[in-house]
Amino acid sequence: MQDQGPFDRILQPESAQPRDRTATAIVVVGIVLGLVLLVLVLPPIAIFDDDGPAAPSGPVTGTIRDEFPPPPAGFEAVSALFDLAAEDSLLLPAAITVTLSTQVSQGEQLSLFTYRDDGWVRLGAATVLADGQVAQGEVPIVPSNIAVLRAVDREGVVLGSLPAGAALDTRALAVLTTLNPAGFAPSSDGGVSGDPLALPNGLEIDVAPTISASTTAQVQTLNSILASPELRAAHVVAILEFARDNNFAGVDLDYQTIDPAREDDFVSFVDDLAAGLRAEGRGLSLTLPLPVREGGGWDTRGFDWSGLVPLVDAIKLAPELEQDQYYQRTEEALGYLVSRVGSGKLLLTVSPVSHERGVDGVRALTLTEALSIASVPALTEATVVPGARVQAMGQNLVGDGGVGGLHWDDVARTVAFTYTGPGGARTVWLANQFSEAFKLDLARRYQLGGVAVEDVSLDYDDANIWPALVSYAQMGEAELVKPNGELLQPRWTASAGVLEGEEGAMVTWLAPDDAGTYTLTLIVSDGVMRVGQQLLVPVQAPQTAAQP
Repeated sequence: MQDQGPFDRILQPESAQPRDRTATAIVVVGIVLGLVLLVLVLPPIAIFDDDGPAAPSGPVTGTIRDEFPPPPAGFEAVSALFDLAAEDSLLLPAAITVTLSTQVSQGEQLSLFTYRDDGWVRLGAATVLADGQVAQGEVPIVPSNIAVLRAVDREGVVLGSLPAGAALDTRALAVLTTLNPAGFAPSSDGGVSGDPLALPNGLEIDVAPTISASTTAQVQTLNSILASPELRAAHVVAILEFARDNNFAGVDLDYQTIDPAREDDFVSFVDDLAAGLRAEGRGLSLTLPLPVREGGGWDTRGFDWSGLVPLVDAIKLAPELEQDQYYQRTEEALGYLVSRVGSGKLLLTVSPVSHERGVDGVRALTLTEALSIASVPALTEATVVPGARVQAMGQNLVGDGGVGGLHWDDVARTVAFTYTGPGGARTVWLANQFSEAFKLDLARRYQLGGVAVEDVSLDYDDANIWPALVSYAQMGEAELVKPNGELLQPRWTASAGVLEGEEGAMVTWLAPDDAGTYTLTLIVSDGVMRVGQQLLVPVQAPQTAAQP
C-alpha cells in the first residue's frame, strides 16, 4: 500500500483498497467546465460516483425548496437548498456538484450541508470550481437534500489558561479571545491572595485571571466562605476590587469542589458577583466538573447548572482525564446539559497535555516526555560478540509476540501506546493537533459557545495544537485527520553492522565483525514530531581460555 502523505482521511475505511481518484477528478472538472453553459437544460445537481457503474442509472433531480431554514451560526448560504430524488437508490458514496446562487472566489471555505431533523448537518468540504459558479465535494451517502454554505467571520470564544509563572506561547494570541492567567486563590477572610501578574507587554487580548481552589486547604477555605453570608459578601467585594484595581476584563473562577450542602449558597454568591462585575462592564466565567451519570440519575457535584448558567458569560467544562473514557463520558454529560441549559455558554476544554495512566492514577506529560518513554532502545542479549545476530527492541513498545508500537486509538481518538512500568500496565495517550481536532469537532457538533485551552504556556508548546485551533477559531470547525500509520512505525538506525529490517518495535541486528562500541538508535513519532534515543552497544571478542 502506498503512503498517502502525512495524513490518512478519517472517512476512508482502513480496510478499503486505495483508489486513484485522479481520473474521477479529471472527469468531474471536465464536466463542470461545461456545466455553466448547460445549467438551463440540466438539473442543477450532478452526481458522479467514483466507480462509475455504481452511479444511479436514472437522472438525479434537484428541486429548489421554497423555504431555506436559517443557516447554523457562523455560516451563510451560497446556494439554494435542493431536495434530491433519483430513480435508483441514493445510498452510495458520490461526488456532488452544486450550482451556486452567489458567485464565490477561488479558495473560499465552502461546505456541503444537509438539513434533517430540524437541524443542519455538515457533510464535508466543498471545492470552488468553474470560476466560482459551482462547488463540488464528496459525500459518503447521497442525502435527501443538500446546500452549500460559506463560513463567515464568527465571534468564537477561545479562553486560554496560563499557569502561574509560566511563559505564554505567543502562537496562542492568534486564536485567544481571553487569557486566564492563574495564581490566585480565596483567603480565609474572604479576600483574594496571589502575586501580581507579569504579562507580556502590548498584550491586545482581554485578561480575566483565574481564582482557583484546588488544594485541600483552599477547598476548605472556599466552603467556609460559602457557609457564611458575611464572608460571601466580603469575597464578592474583594474580587470586584481585584478586577477594578487591575482593570481586568473579567474574572474566571475555578471552584470545582464545593460541599453539596452549599449548592444554593454558591448560586447566591455567583449571582452577587456577576451583578457587580456586569455593572462595571466586566465578565465572569466558571470552571465546573462534568456531571456524572449514577444509576438512573445524575450527580452534579453540588452545582445547580440551571441556576448558574443564566448568571455567567461562560462555563468551562473540566476535561475527563481518562482518555479512553473521554468521549463516552463527555458526550453523555453534554447530552444532559445541552437539553437543560442550552449550549451557547458551554466551553469544551482542549489540551496540549499528554497523559499516562497507571495504578497510581493519571499524570500529565509533555509530548516530548511521552515520546521519550516510547523511544527507549534495548537488547535481548546481555553480551554481544562480533558477527552475532541479536534482537533490538523498543523496551516500552514490545508486547506479546514481539510486536507493538504506537498506534491510533479509535476510542480515545489519539495516538497511544501501552507498556509495563511501575505497578504494571501503563497507557500513554499523546496530545497533538490530531487528537485535539476531534475534541474541537465535538464542540462543533454540540454547537457549544467555544472552547477553553487547558495550558497556553511554552511548557507544552511541543504538542503544537494551534493549527487545529486556528481552523476552529476562524471556521468553526476542525479537519479530522489522523497520522499516516507508516509514520507511527518505530524506525532504527545503526552506526555499523546490518539491520535486517529498519521498522518495527523489534528488529534483528547483525553485529560488526570487529570488536568495538556501536550505536543503535530508535526513533518514534506521533505523526509529526520525531524523538530518538541511542543505545551504546559494546561488541566484545570472546575471551580465549588461558593455556595451562
